[in-house]
Amino acid sequence: MSAPPSSSWVFVVLGTAGLTVSVLACAALAAVLDFAWTEAPPAHASWELEVPPPVLGPLPALTLRDERGQPLERGQLHGQLTLLPFTRGPGASFLRQVQERLEADGVPFRVVIATPLDATVLHPDWQRLQDRGRLLLLVDQRLQVRGVYDLIQGSPERVITDARCLRSCRLP
Repeated sequence: MSAPPSSSWVFVVLGTAGLTVSVLACAALAAVLDFAWTEAPPAHASWELEVPPPVLGPLPALTLRDERGQPLERGQLHGQLTLLPFTRGPGASFLRQVQERLEADGVPFRVVIATPLDATVLHPDWQRLQDRGRLLLLVDQRLQVRGVYDLIQGSPERVITDARCLRSCRLP
């Protein structure tokens, strides 16, 4: 004996409702995934874990001058991210490009012109770049050298990435 025809329509309605709910749930999931995948990360975003550049040593004894040529003491740089170019000559466009990008990104920094004192002994690799007028040092807020760059053959992107990280990464 079969069920009366009046009870079979209940199963049809329940099946249709279940199918409708399933279709709507799949459509909502597809919309969420589409939004998540089409949202592009910022140009400077990286999927890698940002690790601060290593400490290369303390800021060596240098004669420091501000952008107006006035003398500076080492202590005046404490707490600031500092770029120390050893020339204004051939690397000026490199330095300008770094400055513009860091300013656009809102990274606070200071540019200080540096010259070694007579008794200063720089690392041999640094000295070679300094002798050629191509040396740029990145100094962190604790007066530790965190980057050494070649103003002619180096990559401005590397300096920018390191400076951004020193501002936002947790320093040891």
